[in-house]
Amino acid sequence: MKMLLTPIAYATMAMAGSSALAQAQDPVKEISGATSSNTDTVEEVFVLGTRRAGRTDTQSVVPVDVIQPDAIGSTGYSDLNDSLRTLVPAFNVRRLPLNDGSSFVRPATLRSSPADHVLLLLNGKRRHRSATVQIGTGHATTSGSQGQDFNILPPIAFKSIQVLRDGASAQYGSDAIAGVINLSLKDASEGGSVTVETGEYFDGGGETIDVQGNIGLALTDDGFLNLSAQVIDQAESIRVGTHLGAQGLREMGVPGVPSDAGGTGDPEYKAVKTAWNAGLDLGGGRQAYLFGNYLKSESEVGFSYRQSQDAGGLGAHSTFADSLFDNTPAHPSTFDLTELYPGGYIPQFGGDQDDFSTIVGVRQEENELFGWDASFRWGRNEIEYSLWNTINASMGAESPTSFKPGALAQREYELSLEVFKSIPVDAFASDLFLFGGFNHRDEQYTISAGDRDSYQAGALIDLPVGANGFQGYSPDTAGDFSASSYAGYIEAEVDFTEQWTASAAVRYEDYEAFGDNLSHKLATRFDFNENFAIRGAMTSGFRAPAAGQLFGTSQTSQLAANGDFILDAVLVPGSDAASIFNSNALEAETSDSISAGLVLTLERFTATLDFYQIDVDDRLLLSDQIDTTAEQRAQLAAIGYPNGISVRSVRFFQNQLDTRVRGADLVATYFSDYENSSQSTDYSLAVSYNEQILRSDPEGVFTDDKVLEFEEGIPSWRGNFTVTHHIGDFDLMGRATYYGEWTRVDRDYIKTRDGEFIFDAEVTYRGFDQVSISVGARNLDNKYPPPRRQAFVDRGTPYDNHSVFGLSGGFYYARLRYEF
Repeated sequence: MKMLLTPIAYATMAMAGSSALAQAQDPVKEISGATSSNTDTVEEVFVLGTRRAGRTDTQSVVPVDVIQPDAIGSTGYSDLNDSLRTLVPAFNVRRLPLNDGSSFVRPATLRSSPADHVLLLLNGKRRHRSATVQIGTGHATTSGSQGQDFNILPPIAFKSIQVLRDGASAQYGSDAIAGVINLSLKDASEGGSVTVETGEYFDGGGETIDVQGNIGLALTDDGFLNLSAQVIDQAESIRVGTHLGAQGLREMGVPGVPSDAGGTGDPEYKAVKTAWNAGLDLGGGRQAYLFGNYLKSESEVGFSYRQSQDAGGLGAHSTFADSLFDNTPAHPSTFDLTELYPGGYIPQFGGDQDDFSTIVGVRQEENELFGWDASFRWGRNEIEYSLWNTINASMGAESPTSFKPGALAQREYELSLEVFKSIPVDAFASDLFLFGGFNHRDEQYTISAGDRDSYQAGALIDLPVGANGFQGYSPDTAGDFSASSYAGYIEAEVDFTEQWTASAAVRYEDYEAFGDNLSHKLATRFDFNENFAIRGAMTSGFRAPAAGQLFGTSQTSQLAANGDFILDAVLVPGSDAASIFNSNALEAETSDSISAGLVLTLERFTATLDFYQIDVDDRLLLSDQIDTTAEQRAQLAAIGYPNGISVRSVRFFQNQLDTRVRGADLVATYFSDYENSSQSTDYSLAVSYNEQILRSDPEGVFTDDKVLEFEEGIPSWRGNFTVTHHIGDFDLMGRATYYGEWTRVDRDYIKTRDGEFIFDAEVTYRGFDQVSISVGARNLDNKYPPPRRQAFVDRGTPYDNHSVFGLSGGFYYARLRYEF
């Protein structure tokens, strides 16, 4: 069957000889200059960072990490976020329990830049955003971002993953300010595999069953259909200490006190993930392609414990207070919440997510005229929230105990036409490759109102209003909000000489709400000889605020520094409500970045070192938490803002600040084998350093503490060192991952966290026909993060829920893989 040049070829095509040779390769490498003893047999062809076909892994002008499927499994994670965090030091993501929607869709960073500065591609095509706008992420860098969700597809579907660590807005459009991650789907027309993995945490909880399957099918004699699926069931991990109030109530003999009051951990998570990839040769160098995904997941977390009465030195939660409106015509009886929850309660918060995407297109290989690619993309992400074991205290005895607070949805479609042409030029060492295109993208963000009881103010207006924990979206905030854009772009690349390569790109974008912009990129590489090269790039970028950032809003209960619960509101920027706090309408972000690097390629050793700087003007960030005054609350109520009189703090999106990120990435690999022996060893080292600062005066926008959080709240140093030893039918892997020093800032609580090493290990046996067995563990030392302020420790939260490496301790697992 003829090999098809679908868009997968736009990302990567691995042409491996035998499975044994593929296993001998280093599973994660820097695509520029990274080779192994198998390079005569295995070659990576890619176009991430350049659309020029036929470039190999030693010719890249920008730094790209290539991750092979075996490496993802070796991390012991079913969540792609954590796999990438482990394998690519420039990429980071945190587990955020107790943080509303961020508990389910986790905000990622690349080179300390937020998820909406990192473009996610599937087979070289843009993916749609998540509906979740990040609010309570615990760090100013990611708070306010609305990017794509990295944990949507089954890992078994990936042929490889490429991480471009360089600005690429001029090539790929908005959201590629810090880099691009491309997920390449498998395209085999036969064979397949099934993987079953189970594991749990050393100290209990997190029991996981993960079943994945992939199969390649022939689609007539000239095509393929490749299908992948994953079913995962992961239990919660509860990490609690002693809640002084709950313990006091137990000693008093109060019934119904939750056994695990307070605490944090991983949420319960169940999901079915599918992916498909198909191609059909139409003849005449023309191919049709179709690929996409569908996910359905359910997840739930518990919020903080609501104490029913004073005990253990801690006060009762505000929902248990007496109301001045008891025994009035509006509420004839006396409302006593202890009759319903005598020992207090923990609101349970759930998020049911649906994600669907499909991309269909036709590609014409280059002929005597040119080549072209026409495609249509449609995608939708929806998350529906639910809340139970709670109360709308203002409704008194009329309140239900479970609510539907509403739903969020992000819908996108895109039309794209791209053309490419290679032009022979006698004066140059290669053809001049030209690539250009045009696309139209339309986005719609939908806020669906919750049930009336989840947001309404009842008769007991002096008690907390709305579903306690996460107030529902009212009709005032619900609606459909859209944004559209057009873009035209052109890119050129040529080898001026056998040693000197250069590329340039220009992109024009016109946004309905934010006007137009012209972005550019210049990149070059010079090879002094076959062993040493230098490279560099200059890039400008442009990012318009997403619809969810323009129109998103929420009201949630927050645990304040003094231990009280307050109603916190995120306001629509520039709205009447936000204007009370001097909020302005949002503007587009613009960026300029530069990078320069060195490439060393020897027979068994390769190393790359890249330096970079990313400047963003009018950076979109979530404002600091603003405590409201009685006068401001009265103003909110006067304009009809829902529950305005109860709002104790507000936040809103703003872009009044300019930022800068500077850093360097080092990637090195070494491959060794032993004469007259079946043994070999692969070594891989990756280290990332960056620092982030504000380039403008933060006065009136960020407090000094918020500035400290922004500049020091993410580790500057990240790194990992992996050794894989192959001996006979065994592969022995050991990995050390380093998370550098960072500062925890929670208003007046400031604490610098020490750097930590996390150790992982895995043993794989491949001696059975078609079957491999792996056992492993991550976080072998069973390390836990230090606690937050004493107020949280007193309430049963022993570990910092914003830890950079997780808070559930060590995890062990076993995996069985069958290939056919």
